[in-house]
Amino acid sequence: MNFVGLFQSLDTSQSTNAKRDALIEFIRHADVLESAIAVQALTSRLEKKQRKPSLLKYTANEALVETPWLFEECYATVGDLSETLAILFANPQAKPQTNAPILQQWIEHQTTLAGLKPEVLADALLAQLQEFSKDEAFLFLKLSSGGFRVGVSKGLVHEAIARAIDMDRAVIEERLMGPFVADRNWLQRLQEPVTQNELDARPLPFLLANPITDEEIAALNPQDTLVEYKWDGIRAQLIKTDQTIRLWSRGDQDITEQFPDIVDSAITLPSPIILDGEILAGTPGQLQSFNQLQTRLNRKRITQSLLNTHPTFFKAYDLLRFQGEDMRDQPLAARKAVLETITIQQSPVLRPQRIAEIAAMREAARDLGAEGVMIKDRQSTYGAGRKAGYWWKWKLDPMTADCVLIYAQAGHGRRANLHSDYTLACWNGQDELVPVAKAYSGLTDVELKAMDQWIRKHTIQKFGPVRQVEPLQVFEIGFEGIAASTRHKSGIALRFPRILRWRQDVGPKDADGLAHFHALMTNHHAL
Repeated sequence: MNFVGLFQSLDTSQSTNAKRDALIEFIRHADVLESAIAVQALTSRLEKKQRKPSLLKYTANEALVETPWLFEECYATVGDLSETLAILFANPQAKPQTNAPILQQWIEHQTTLAGLKPEVLADALLAQLQEFSKDEAFLFLKLSSGGFRVGVSKGLVHEAIARAIDMDRAVIEERLMGPFVADRNWLQRLQEPVTQNELDARPLPFLLANPITDEEIAALNPQDTLVEYKWDGIRAQLIKTDQTIRLWSRGDQDITEQFPDIVDSAITLPSPIILDGEILAGTPGQLQSFNQLQTRLNRKRITQSLLNTHPTFFKAYDLLRFQGEDMRDQPLAARKAVLETITIQQSPVLRPQRIAEIAAMREAARDLGAEGVMIKDRQSTYGAGRKAGYWWKWKLDPMTADCVLIYAQAGHGRRANLHSDYTLACWNGQDELVPVAKAYSGLTDVELKAMDQWIRKHTIQKFGPVRQVEPLQVFEIGFEGIAASTRHKSGIALRFPRILRWRQDVGPKDADGLAHFHALMTNHHAL
């Protein structure tokens, strides 16, 4: 079986167990280099996207110069760019090759195409697609653009690898947290004995929190918990050995080069050590918003000027490895006790006696730039993923506003035929609506279908796949934070906006104005 055969097995199955079994069979019996590149692709570990969406659209427009509407209509219906091109341009008579290895050859061909000028590349890519079956064309495009939609998570791939080679999944996940080299020795490396240097330098799987329910709050014994703020930053592990200092994100990315200021401040830490914590914008004495932190992300070069205007720091709240000892099997209270002996910024810890103390700390969170509180069992060990009864997050109630729908666009995947992506606006004065948020979630399937019908009947004009609609529908939105922004016409940026409800009881003139958002920024110190 090659990657095309694996894809067909995954794409036609609705069962997670069946997908896992297909992956196990593939890893055990496929060409070892084929399986290595497949794991890279399915877990988003390919080095970079070689083909931008704009180039795929350019290819389609060049091929359909006499019928440009055909691509837009197909894309709006299918919802996936690579799949759209595969349907339009693959050879319908071609049968997919599902046995012989193909990925290494495809990677080499991708590299060749990447070196061509756009107009030449478009012709070469189109000619290649016309030789493929639909599945082959789709996978060939996805190999360079990413985002395979086959219902396979990174965790499921890790589990399949562990079962295929009969090793503990935790060990596999730890070894796959670092850089992944796709070669013929990848499985052999995973099965090698664990060395101390490997333990010291590699990031560890993160322990995640579950949202807390009202029933769980009522059942809590506060004296069995430790409570700290839920900070609005980037979850990361700070790793220091005798040779190196590294920062790893929860998304399994080495982000060390983006935060040289944090690396410099970690020089005095004891080693070897692995800390779990949060990267935050600003300084410990003057916290900045997540919007400011975004300025530092994905930068190829961090200038001294940027370090001066957008400083960052690391706030630690757990100790995973210390002086060569794995601390994860120790109770949280014991890990915290050792952490408190280390000189580094740490998250304040409340040892509550009553639920009311936890609620009061939560109420104070927004004024401190936090999103709520984390409630942690004092005896909890540190495992991978979400562990029931270990950690909970009790977030603040969202800020809210009533906004008017002004634009709509079809969604993707199963929502490709529904206009489910909304641009929402508020009033700037009496007569002007300015966009303040885009929202993609919050309505039920029944409401989405009803809104889709309404949008089609009340479209004023079209801009490609985007419809401008009559400004009549009002939605209450919720969001976690708000900050000033020079990039938006409204002058504000919202954090995690989503629809809370469809306000069919009010009219557009009842929607909120910019003054409402400015008041939220002032009252909640969210700037």
